[in-house]
Amino acid sequence: MIRVLELLTTTAPGGGPRQVYDLARRLPRSEFELTVAGPRDGPFFERFRALGLAVAEVPAGRLGARPLLATVRLIRRLGIEVVHTHGKGAGLHGRLAARWTGVAAVHTFHGIHYERYRRPLQALYLGLERRLGRWTHTVIHVSPTQEAEARRLGLAAPGRGATVINGVDLDEQDRSLAASPLTRADLGLRPGLAALGSVARFDPVKRLDALVEALQFSNRRDVALLLVGDGPEAARLRRRVAAAGLGARVVFAGWLDDPARVYPLLDLYVAASTKEGLPLAVLEAMGAGLAVVATDVPGHRDVVAHGTTGLLVPPGDARALATAIGALLDDPERRARMGRAGRARVLSEFSIQPMVAKTAEIYRAAATASAR
Repeated sequence: MIRVLELLTTTAPGGGPRQVYDLARRLPRSEFELTVAGPRDGPFFERFRALGLAVAEVPAGRLGARPLLATVRLIRRLGIEVVHTHGKGAGLHGRLAARWTGVAAVHTFHGIHYERYRRPLQALYLGLERRLGRWTHTVIHVSPTQEAEARRLGLAAPGRGATVINGVDLDEQDRSLAASPLTRADLGLRPGLAALGSVARFDPVKRLDALVEALQFSNRRDVALLLVGDGPEAARLRRRVAAAGLGARVVFAGWLDDPARVYPLLDLYVAASTKEGLPLAVLEAMGAGLAVVATDVPGHRDVVAHGTTGLLVPPGDARALATAIGALLDDPERRARMGRAGRARVLSEFSIQPMVAKTAEIYRAAATASAR
């Protein structure tokens, strides 16, 4: 039995918690025993408990001795052999604790985000990540573009990096959509409007304000925007919508238990992020047969085939975003063709089984190294 500690910076919806949730349900319990630790700041904390996992509350997103010492105690008490960290705070505390206790560390970058730091802090962050990378058995990248960026930045020691592509389970998604459908009325979408949609944590990197700006530039009264999620940008975004006079056509749905249920209600999926690791929401939307308009940035570039499964536009250009949205809304046949191509691509290139299998291989190798 390989005992793995999954340490999360947050249990709010996002790439890290979702990946751990998928792994916990699919890794063979006859071989792997997972414990999850992280702050009680989101719905995944209870979802992990509902799976029957041991779950510990550790404020891994905060700097300080408390999360480090709590992680060390967990490792020793539970006989952990592999610590798998997700996010900056967890990546720091978990890898320090693994080094302290002599067990193997695995770290997944769910996007490499440092550009918003002031220049001295950028250098400090990258220098720290390079040091931690040398103490990490395997640094996992969720997309090829992210791996290329990590190599350029020197964030993984030679021979210690692996690309494990994020995946989604379309069979499970299809069953969920059939068993628990939503209607536009459930979400407050007015009838007769074309519906754009985005599922995301309301974080500056997601640039949800650019979607609102694109809705303004389009100057169309027959289009509504559905935003599923929440986060630190929520209040500012609501003020932006009100100031633009778009309150009747922008719907804030909050977090939904299964956000994939909104996809059949949409005409087009839109994403304006300035950077991604590998966006699961975009994969799910494509898997549901939606064409996508997204910014041409790492992560999106790995998923959306421009002109085939959707359109890519320059980041930060709301007019270009509005133009691409309008072009696809006005061409239902092209939109449907892109939706079919997108689903086929997800089925062939982004299924969940390879992600689980490759992660299991990494855990086995790390546990063997830890035992030496």
